[in-house]
Amino acid sequence: MANYVFLVKKAQKGNQEAFIQLIQEYEKVLYNMGRRFLKNEQDIADVLQETVIIAYQKIDQLKNPKYFNTWLCRIMINQCKKIVSAEAYFDIEDYQFPVNNQEVEHLAMNDLLVGLNPIYRIPLVLYYYNGFTVKEISEILNEPSGTIKSRLARGRRLLQKEYIEPEGGVV
Repeated sequence: MANYVFLVKKAQKGNQEAFIQLIQEYEKVLYNMGRRFLKNEQDIADVLQETVIIAYQKIDQLKNPKYFNTWLCRIMINQCKKIVSAEAYFDIEDYQFPVNNQEVEHLAMNDLLVGLNPIYRIPLVLYYYNGFTVKEISEILNEPSGTIKSRLARGRRLLQKEYIEPEGGVV
């Protein structure tokens, strides 16, 4: 943690190498987050690029270096929201047809997740796919922990309701 805070402080003073190191540490987390919000690899790449550019341009505005991770994730989420709200968001040419049952279930869950209201989808993605705690998600989204807990519970119920057909079968 001390090394991480040190790198953020160096980056805030204009050290480009320190900024690059920070981004390299978080690139996998950011990419995985983008994959859960967006279906198109080009959109994910665009969002990653925009996130890095915005973070580089505004790192001096970060008040507390220990919240770099939270701040960076918030930028990423805002960029994803822009793309999702700007497009109808399904192109048959981008769709990869599944090969086996596990891939079918994975695609079905991703489709359900993408179709979920963002107030439930964002906490679910941050919690289950990116491994953030309720407290960290609370900081990222600037919402009380109780609100995050209830959105996680409600999101799980909505996914379960949509995943299991009324006849008792799986999608």
